[in-house]
Amino acid sequence: MAYVNFKEEKVKGKIQLDERKKNNKTLYQSILKHQDSLTGFYPNLKYSFKKIVDESIGRKGVLEEEDFQEIINEDFICTKFIDCTFKNVKFKDCRFIGCVFDGCKFDEGGVSFENCIFIKEDSEKLPSLNRKDNLGCSFYNCNIYARFLNSDISYAIFENTKFQNTNIELTNASNCIMINCELDKIGVVDSDFRGFKTFNTYMINFEFEDKFLSKFDEKTFFDKIEPRVKDKQEYEGIYTVYENIADKYNDNNLTNNFGEYYYLAKCIERKSLSLLPKIGSYIYWFTCGYGERPFYCIFSAFAIMLIFAFLYLLTGIEMESGTTIIYNFNNIGTWNISKFMKDFNEAINLSVGMFAGVGVNNGKPTELGYVVANFEMLTGVVLMGVGLGTLVRKAIR
Repeated sequence: MAYVNFKEEKVKGKIQLDERKKNNKTLYQSILKHQDSLTGFYPNLKYSFKKIVDESIGRKGVLEEEDFQEIINEDFICTKFIDCTFKNVKFKDCRFIGCVFDGCKFDEGGVSFENCIFIKEDSEKLPSLNRKDNLGCSFYNCNIYARFLNSDISYAIFENTKFQNTNIELTNASNCIMINCELDKIGVVDSDFRGFKTFNTYMINFEFEDKFLSKFDEKTFFDKIEPRVKDKQEYEGIYTVYENIADKYNDNNLTNNFGEYYYLAKCIERKSLSLLPKIGSYIYWFTCGYGERPFYCIFSAFAIMLIFAFLYLLTGIEMESGTTIIYNFNNIGTWNISKFMKDFNEAINLSVGMFAGVGVNNGKPTELGYVVANFEMLTGVVLMGVGLGTLVRKAIR
């Protein structure tokens, strides 16, 4: 019955990000040093091994994709694009190896990447058998409006980057790391998200439109989404994102992960509900954590028994000795700590018996108290059933 440990995942993610940046820097410098002996690539002479600053690539205006400028079968090796603008351009069968995009904009009509590769896996070091460099590209402080079709963006780093109206189709996005990003209106179709991770990333309108199946694994991680506007529309949007993520985990038979994001979805949905549905949602959460927190049943049972114990003190408990324990304004002058602790012990004893349906011991409810007792017994039967069902559900997973 494991849960997603968000705090632990964020710590591990930071370590992984630092190691990847260090690895990319080492490989980048190695390629620059040995660029003349690089095999299997045909570097674009205009851009490769250079720093390109404040350049506009593509056609002006807002154009349809068929009117985009096409760049076909080019290799961009170790290029640093700084504050560049990409617009109305289609990269087809291109390779981006060790490229860094810093402060770049992909806007106007957008940018299309078709059959493009953003990673260098094979190692240049000998022996190279079973060795992989996994040199991915890095995107910092970018605004991206793009389409990735049948491409490989695995091991990429996206930091302080905003995605908007972006589609990821038939694309390998495995082991990507997104940190401090914003995702708005993202469509995913049959893509590989194994090992994909987001940290401190705001997501709204993130949908899967699969014909087959986008792949998740146990290393796939989406950080909690912190609301910004905190209105009904935003809560509903975040709820939908969590629900879509949960469903995709479920489609990949990752039921524990499904349960965690389903729980987050229900928690955020509760904030968007009107009064009566919100009360019902709170009860569902309090009693069993939306079916995902079996131990909530124990806490809620203790809370209910304590509440009813106080109600028995107010409605009265008839003892075998013939005395009646009751607390009201008429006998307020006789109250004291020692007597209250003794009487409260009797009330707890009665409440536990009523909740568990095993009957009374030294005391029994008064005539008015039987109304309270009947309600507690019904509550106990329902809550024990809910608790058992929740426990079995989690255990089966």
